[in-house]
Order: sequence, then C-alpha cells, then structure tokens
Amino acid sequence: MNRGRTSWLAGLVCLLLSGTNALQAGPGIPPFDARYRIERSIFDIGRIQLRFYISPTGNYVYHSTTEVAGFIAWFRDDRVEETSRGSMDARGIRPGLYHFERRGGKGDKHAAVSFDWTAAQVENTVNGESWRMAIPQGTLDKLVVQIAMMRGLQDTVQDQHFRVADGGKLKDFRIHVLAHETLEVPAGNFDTIKVEKTPESGSRKTYLWLAPVLGYLPVQIMRIENDGASYYSVLESVSDSLRVK
Repeated sequence: MNRGRTSWLAGLVCLLLSGTNALQAGPGIPPFDARYRIERSIFDIGRIQLRFYISPTGNYVYHSTTEVAGFIAWFRDDRVEETSRGSMDARGIRPGLYHFERRGGKGDKHAAVSFDWTAAQVENTVNGESWRMAIPQGTLDKLVVQIAMMRGLQDTVQDQHFRVADGGKLKDFRIHVLAHETLEVPAGNFDTIKVEKTPESGSRKTYLWLAPVLGYLPVQIMRIENDGASYYSVLESVSDSLRVK
C-alpha cells in the first residue's frame, strides 16, 4: 500500500474547500467534510477535520481542526482551529476574516486577520496586539488559499501562484506540477497530480497529491522539516458530494 502523510498541527492543513452550489462557490466545488490522519514513521500522531459550507448570509465558511491522537495524546493535548470567512463566486475569492486559535502544547495563541478591501489593508491581531498592512487585490488568507489552488487546477493543470497575508507579512504561495501518480489511501484508490509547494526560503519541503475526481482535493500530503523529519497526512474519508460524477 502506498500511503501518505503530512506535516503536523498548524501549518499542515493543506486542504481545500467548496461551496453549497456552483453559483456561490464556483464551478465544480460542492460543500464537503473531510478527515485526515497525520503520521510520523509508524506512529499515528494526529487528526485533521475540514468542513466547508455556505452560511445563511451567503458567505463561505471554511473550518479546520487539527489535534493530537494516538500515544502522543498521553503527553500533550495540542489543538488548533482555523476559520476563514468571506465571499466566493466565479470571479474569485475575497476573504473577510481569518481566525486562528491554538490551545495546549507550546501555549495558547489567538490570531486574526481582518480584510478591509476599501482601504486595501489587513489588520493583524495576535494575542490582543494589532497592526495594519497594505495588500494588493486578490490577496488571500493562508487557509482559503487552498481552495483557490483547487479552483485554479480545475480550470487548467499548471503551476499556480497566489499572494497570502500571513503573520503580518505578504507571502507567496506557489505550487509546481511534477507528475501523475496513482495512490492507495484509506479513502480509496486515486489517480493524482503530484505538486510541490515552493518554500519561502528554500527550507522545509511540502508535496501534495491532488485527486481530479475529488476536484483536486489532496489525498496525501508530505512535509519534510529542516531536520529531515517527515510528516504525512492521508485522506481517511470525504463527503460523496465532492466526487466528480
């Protein structure tokens, strides 16, 4: 069995989203729930839960929860929740508010990024301290960028580039298409497109295997840290609504 895994906790939810219908969320992206298992070596160390839907106000909501599991849970109780809210249509994605909360492990952390499109700025707030930063049109938060990647690949399978407001900085999110591969993961067998996420400073590497039949949702993610340690995430289950008919 060829299995996948990926980085763990906060920056590891490299997954993607959808909306309740094509008019609201964009072509080929239905609402869905997905679950991943995080592994290092032979150990099961965590879970990722993703949910994307359209709120009663018509805006998208994308929520991710990452928490420890297995024997690691005996020693630490890390839990990270991320939420992105905003508007999404055939023209693109416009985030309104990104929220991050970490509990346990290295200590609690609360962060938010509020988008002011009239002023072309974001307000970053971390543990009660705030500052503002100018942004260009099309800037995304670090969670919903995954959906932007997914939508972009549905249009054409080629390298992608996005600008992301993250940690008080404007960062590049780039992926490079590498190859076609077939994988078997707990959620099933999938033909995939393997891509590499280009690191900001040439440090840790991230590879994603994206399934066209799931609208380019990742079925496997591998992250290699600076010290050579590898973390993997594999898709355990996904809503049938995401499968391309």
